[in-house]
Amino acid sequence: MGTAKATKAADKSQVCRKLVTALQKLYGKSVPRIDLSVVETMLFAACLEDNPWLQAEASLKKVLTGYFDLNEIRVSSVSELEQTLAPLKDADWKGLRIRSILRYVFETTYSYDYEKLRRQTLEQAVKTLNKVNDITPFMRDFILHEILGSHVICLDNSMLTAAEWLGLVPAKSDLDEASEFLKGGIKKSEVSEFCHVLRCLATDPKFILRFTDPPDSELSMDDVMDRLAELQAPPKKKPAKPAPVVEPVHEKLGSSKKSAPAPVTEKAAAEKVSAVVRNVPAKTTAPAAASSKSSSKTPPPVPAKASSSKPAAKPATTKIVAKVTEKGVSGSSARSAATKSAEAKKTNTDAGKSTPRKPKK
Repeated sequence: MGTAKATKAADKSQVCRKLVTALQKLYGKSVPRIDLSVVETMLFAACLEDNPWLQAEASLKKVLTGYFDLNEIRVSSVSELEQTLAPLKDADWKGLRIRSILRYVFETTYSYDYEKLRRQTLEQAVKTLNKVNDITPFMRDFILHEILGSHVICLDNSMLTAAEWLGLVPAKSDLDEASEFLKGGIKKSEVSEFCHVLRCLATDPKFILRFTDPPDSELSMDDVMDRLAELQAPPKKKPAKPAPVVEPVHEKLGSSKKSAPAPVTEKAAAEKVSAVVRNVPAKTTAPAAASSKSSSKTPPPVPAKASSSKPAAKPATTKIVAKVTEKGVSGSSARSAATKSAEAKKTNTDAGKSTPRKPKK
């Protein structure tokens, strides 16, 4: 963020005069005045902070006419006052400050007549106002300027933001520092005029968002008029940021969509068959040599009993297990084993049939 360089009082006065003249072309030359009691001026200062002048006047009138008297306002809750001041910015804080002012005045005087503040010196008035709870620097300076006619620059946060953006005051200054910095370039008779046009600029809806963008380089009061011209010009369009590259989203586990099965190769099929054969229990398998011997020998037939009416049981056949290698099942060995098994089964079936005997006469 840039900063305003140190400037002589004569240069400050010239720059401020040019700024006021330029802003009067936008917002007019008339400066509003108030004719209120001390207590009402204090309440108006609470309403005016960070808000346009006309809205503050309307809100104060709404508060004074919406309640029976000041005593009813003093005993009201903050939420009730907030609803009455709703159009204003930070209406809840303004309701709290209005109630704090009335409570302080009533507790010190048992009335709402505080005209004695007009007879105090600047130093005495500052000490008195600092005793009020929740009072702000702007409220204090505005009351001193309107009641005592003191030479103070009344700045609130919105006005300070606009002044920093223009380069009118040093960056990162607080309200007291910025007010003291401008005091050397503004005459006492010009304070009301300067503060009014600066308030109009700071609360203008067209420029409020622009004030949030900090300057890119260091500023001085020589840059004020250029910055004002830049403010009135259409905002520059910032280059569009490149769109982020969207990476493909991989399917997560448990997704409802199922991926297509991978194609099965010959090698994978052979390995799968080998794994199945290795998992078969030992009693159902036999070595390759034993299977070849058992296939060549035929078990003897079992004769049927004469006394039994049931047909003879079929002899158990030997299970032939195909020879399995790591690469898969050998085609030639599987065919020869199947042929031998069929021949052995047929032989056993024929041998198992017994010739029926002739009945005795």
